[in-house]
Amino acid sequence: MQPLPASWRLACFDLDGTLVLGTSVCLHLAEKFGHFEHLQQLEARYVNGAISNAQIADGICPYYAGQSLDAIEAHLSSVPIINGVPTVLATLAAKGIESIICTVTWRFAAQILARRYGFVDASGCEMDIDENGVLIGRVSKYFDEFDKLDFVKAYCSERQIPLSQVFAVGDSRSDIPLFGAVGFSVALNATDAAKAAASAAIETDDLEAALEVVPGLMVRQL
Repeated sequence: MQPLPASWRLACFDLDGTLVLGTSVCLHLAEKFGHFEHLQQLEARYVNGAISNAQIADGICPYYAGQSLDAIEAHLSSVPIINGVPTVLATLAAKGIESIICTVTWRFAAQILARRYGFVDASGCEMDIDENGVLIGRVSKYFDEFDKLDFVKAYCSERQIPLSQVFAVGDSRSDIPLFGAVGFSVALNATDAAKAAASAAIETDDLEAALEVVPGLMVRQL
């Protein structure tokens, strides 16, 4: 049974392919740091299920050594973001619904975007950072699709939020375990596998459309 509209308490948004369109956070940064082609090859293998997210992290982590978080933030200022994010977060906040970013990419990058747009928290793979805010180039915590689900479970447990009062928006393999656990899920511009696992599927360049298919979260008249 879907929860009543007024009972939603948490919204989970994937990052790459959902909030970030046409590229990924890592690919966008790779264009700046000179490992774009290498990462393209790794991501293609990940999509095909040939390697894990941990193997991608190990493969590209050394390229970040010596980069500051300030430099990362500056590079991310031009990453393409789906339309409607501020409106969606404002709509959800007005209804008392918190929004978090649930991603398997670098957590330091996800946290930068979370702060920029007003998400409460962000998950992701973690890298060691020195006292000056400079990346060391060493993975400190791997993070995959099942860790993403565990992240949401822990977040909800701390706040006594039932998973039935959570909805998720995502697009790919890394979202499927979460889709299977929450009260409602939206596959946005998604793979066939993600669409099959979701409660609803849409194709759009505006995040507001995602809310329009979640019971009780109509933003505008169609």
